[in-house]
Amino acid sequence: MDTPHPDALHSDILVIGAGPAGLHAAFYAAWRGLSVRVLEARGEVGGQLSALYPDKRVYDVPGLPGTRAAAVVQQLIRQLDGLKVDVRVNLVARTLERAGDGWRIGTDQGTLTAGAVILAAGLGALLPRAARVPGTDDHPDVRTDLPDPAGLSGRRVLIVGGVPQAARAALELLDAGANVTLTHSRAGFRGDPTSLAQLEEARASGQIEILAPARLLRLTPPGAELEMDGVTRSVGADTVLILGGYLPDLSPIQAWPLDWQGEYVPDSPGGRTPLDGVYVVGDLAQSGGDFKLISVAFAQAAVAANHAAHHVRPGLKVRPGHSSEKR
Repeated sequence: MDTPHPDALHSDILVIGAGPAGLHAAFYAAWRGLSVRVLEARGEVGGQLSALYPDKRVYDVPGLPGTRAAAVVQQLIRQLDGLKVDVRVNLVARTLERAGDGWRIGTDQGTLTAGAVILAAGLGALLPRAARVPGTDDHPDVRTDLPDPAGLSGRRVLIVGGVPQAARAALELLDAGANVTLTHSRAGFRGDPTSLAQLEEARASGQIEILAPARLLRLTPPGAELEMDGVTRSVGADTVLILGGYLPDLSPIQAWPLDWQGEYVPDSPGGRTPLDGVYVVGDLAQSGGDFKLISVAFAQAAVAANHAAHHVRPGLKVRPGHSSEKR
């Protein structure tokens, strides 16, 4: 077998996917003293909780009854404080090949190596929906995912969409000094109560313009044309954010030799896959079947992380012991 490239970034464990399963697996592996790197396809962690329903309450997370999904993610991130966990966002894993006793993972931005890999990709990389709007190719700056707010300071930004990310992007861009217009086909927007209250306050004070309900007719080189109450209105915009939600995509990893069973990866006890040193947890694991529950994912993540820790460092026992007995 070949050896890892000397310039490759190496970690003991590489976790693919930063949803609840991936974050909990990262915690357990790092808590055992291993270095962990987490790859997330989107620009923020949290998986489905952040991308699809951050504003909704989740009732089946142990110890956090009736907690908003975004807050569950915040607690999972908080649990990583002080541990050797390197989270990389906007990074899609695409290739997997042997590298010495471990694995080499190819991404759009380079190569990484790891002693073991934990697949926590859920339903797939949650990639933004394409902008299917007339005139998209005519406008110089159309985006479909959350941007770095600082990079749009001083620009006129039109945000299109009613998803929670639209309300949040509007507030973050406003704080960064952008001139923001927010529009949606319906009058209401989704988001947590605090964000929606801040949005209404900004509208009332004239800091942000909200055009809703309105229908986006087309994009133009200087901005966009909307229809409101049967009247066409032109809106100037240097940047247009069309936030229409996200769709899962497993294609980046489905070529990996994992004996796929449809959308699932077969796993044996410990989360083991047909590839030695590669484990699977969460919605991607066949053993979970239709039990796509966060509680199930947490249990799978803890078990797989401890088996991965033993795989990388045989001196470590698979059983981690009780956290209450450790500092």
